Amino acid sequence: MVVSRKRLALQAAFLLALTPAAVFSQDSDLAAESHRAKELMAASHFSEAIPIYESLLKAFPGNTGLLLNLALAEEMAGRPARAVPHFEAVLKVQPDNMPALLSLSMARLQLNQSRDALAPLRKVIKIDPENLDAIGMLADAEMSQKLFEEAAGDYRELTARNEADPRAWYGLGKAYESLADRTFDRLNQSAPESPYVAVLLADTRLQRRQYRSAFFFYRQAQSKSPDLPGIHAGLAQVYRETDHPDWAAAEKKREETLPASDCKVQMSACAFLSQNFLEAVKSAPPNASPATLFWATKAYNQLAVQAFDRLSQLPESAEIHALKAQILHDHKQNLESADEWRAALKLAPGDANLKRQLAAALFDAKDYRSAMPLVEEQLAHDPNAPELNYLMGASLFRTEQAGKALPYLELAVRGNADMLTADAALGFTLVSLDKNAEAIPYLKKALALDDDGSVHYSLARAYRAAGDSQLAAETMQQYQKIQRKNREINDELAKEAEITAPSP
Repeated sequence: MVVSRKRLALQAAFLLALTPAAVFSQDSDLAAESHRAKELMAASHFSEAIPIYESLLKAFPGNTGLLLNLALAEEMAGRPARAVPHFEAVLKVQPDNMPALLSLSMARLQLNQSRDALAPLRKVIKIDPENLDAIGMLADAEMSQKLFEEAAGDYRELTARNEADPRAWYGLGKAYESLADRTFDRLNQSAPESPYVAVLLADTRLQRRQYRSAFFFYRQAQSKSPDLPGIHAGLAQVYRETDHPDWAAAEKKREETLPASDCKVQMSACAFLSQNFLEAVKSAPPNASPATLFWATKAYNQLAVQAFDRLSQLPESAEIHALKAQILHDHKQNLESADEWRAALKLAPGDANLKRQLAAALFDAKDYRSAMPLVEEQLAHDPNAPELNYLMGASLFRTEQAGKALPYLELAVRGNADMLTADAALGFTLVSLDKNAEAIPYLKKALALDDDGSVHYSLARAYRAAGDSQLAAETMQQYQKIQRKNREINDELAKEAEITAPSP
């Protein structure tokens, strides 16, 4: 989202920042150089413009117009770190210089310094309240700083001013989802065994089409609070989705005949049930009760659903499909996400980023044989890309082609030392090729990812093959501990296995 807003705003900033020709009125050569730099900038040859502006600044040291144009050239050439001090120097002389403020903000965002982008962006908006690009970038920066309420407010303003802005609707939905997660965490900390937590877990499982799990949690909540609104409606939907229409009708009737909430006691419940979701979330102060936090969480979730629904109603475009794909990915619906990336590619068939995203979605959906041709095509253009090499190597390993996987995974690890998934895949591959000593450092590094015990198991094998029986035994004990924990979880999940008739 930042990138597309950024490019438009940078172009506008450059147009505003052009140095007056009068500066060079006494020297035709310098004037010609300035004109040449402007032509290069207009032609997107930013790197070539940089030395010209540097030379002009030697002739006119401290000239803010030249300094600003140099900074813009550096930023648009992909050198934001070099641009920042130049923008700051301009702002020391001209604190309200709009191109400098806006471009400094964008450079900070490019450098993942979103906290430092907040103040200049807010100043831009104070000077120019109609600058929608700045409002969008501020909302993005607030999201990255977990200022979700502020971000939601800015995204709401964007959607109010332009109902056709897909990025604003997507951002608004993500802000509401983040607020729902935060409010649920507060509830779970204060009342983890409450029926409120069980209902919200059930709602999440229902959204993910995990009907047996949803049924389990709804029934758990029902045993504690049978008149809590939403339980019977949730059970009715589970029954409908699992081909039990008679049971669904019975639960629907139960929901409709529940006693009305006392609005004097539970204002957030009444606000939610009357679909006044923004009012419901206002009732969740720091000392809010579990019931209030419950209704606020549900309200935030509904606000997110509404935002994403508005996004889905916009006219078809590659960007719309890409945003929908990201939503589905976030909800762990990887096959559906891949379908949206395919739809985006039909509208923008030459877009390399869309192809890369489709390949990643297919990989996440475990459709490795469909992912590999796409990754191979991308590697032809970018052979050293760590993510692409990981996708190819891991896909080859998971289709029992460890020998072919090895060079790709080695490239991935060399290219990105922080990609622990690549370390794990390389470790597994080396163990499968009996290169156990070589596998050990990669598997050790990947232990933080191990939720199923597979990394510990492979590392124990590698230690044993390398002759270190003590470390092998210790690591195998950790593997067995993880396995016991997973068995306990699986036993609990087994209780969810059967969807039974409504309780009397």
